[in-house]
Amino acid sequence: MRRSRLIWQVFISILAVSLASIFVTGIIAREALSSAFQSYLVAAPTHMSVVQGHGGMGLGRVFLGVAEQSFMSGVDRGIVLSALAAVLFAALTAALLARYLTRPLRKLTDGAKAVAQGNLEHRVDVNGPGEVSDLAEAFNEMAGSLQESEVFRRRLVSDVAHELRNPIAALRAQAEAMSEGVLPMTEERMSSIVEDLSHLSRLVGDLQEFSTAEAGGLRYDHERFDMCELVTREAERTSLLVSGDVTVSAMCDAEPCIVDADAFRVAQVLRNLLGNAVRHTRQGSITVRVDRAQGWIRVSVEDTGEGIPEHDLPLIFERFYRADTARAATTGGIGLGLSISKHIVEDQGGQVFATSTEGVGSIIGFLLPEVASTEPVAP
Repeated sequence: MRRSRLIWQVFISILAVSLASIFVTGIIAREALSSAFQSYLVAAPTHMSVVQGHGGMGLGRVFLGVAEQSFMSGVDRGIVLSALAAVLFAALTAALLARYLTRPLRKLTDGAKAVAQGNLEHRVDVNGPGEVSDLAEAFNEMAGSLQESEVFRRRLVSDVAHELRNPIAALRAQAEAMSEGVLPMTEERMSSIVEDLSHLSRLVGDLQEFSTAEAGGLRYDHERFDMCELVTREAERTSLLVSGDVTVSAMCDAEPCIVDADAFRVAQVLRNLLGNAVRHTRQGSITVRVDRAQGWIRVSVEDTGEGIPEHDLPLIFERFYRADTARAATTGGIGLGLSISKHIVEDQGGQVFATSTEGVGSIIGFLLPEVASTEPVAP
């Protein structure tokens, strides 16, 4: 069933209300004027005819003369002309108001069709009544979000293709060469094959884990543990993986910093943050700090690396986002580590944060709620 357009609904509604108002006002005005005029004629019977009643001479029914009838006819014509003028004015006003209301809605309709056809850069003008302006702003925000998602999707496809292409090409080349007898099957070549397969496995694992995190399917085994012990252990583990030009250390409060969370998942977040710091720090230091901040346990990973550009900083926790669009071999990845870390922290009631100065270094970390250390903690 086709619905009538809003412009006609507004036009007919305003016109109907105007006509009803004019009709009622005209009837009331005429009756009041006629009653007043009759009273006037009774009180001052100068130009009127009188009919004798049954009780003798006296005033009976009043008969209007030619002048009086002409006056009442003029009143009727005035009401009709006023009604016509009011109808024309109401019609013009209704048409202008309906056009004012429906023009931004028509633009929104055209914008929705444009976005549906794939033009994600289309935006609409924000004007009209407050509610319509709010709708236009919401539409523009939606279109912007869809455009960003499309950019991230294309970047994901490009990054995944790049990350898969190199190890698969290396694996195929070595496998074909060894199968044809061109290259002998040495221990070094087998180690290279194992390394490429490990890279592919990590890539597939990140994609699967991110999909699970997005769907809210990650499982958490909460327990009380000392964040300082976990941070110290992960810092020592990372120090074995860096070159001699980079030092890794942990700094904690003297007292235990107890949280109630999943220790395995928190360690996963720390490894993501430390891994990013190692990839972007060629020399200097990486420091993991644990301190208290108004009921929170604050964990921050500070490095002296290349830093993050200011325009990239608000986006580093977005899925598929990479500040390194060149996809250098030493900073490879598809931009899922920090996004997964954000999911893990927020699922456990925490928050993530990041600050950076390009060319100086970065501070990336998270906060988890602190709990009182009144019960034994997990080893």
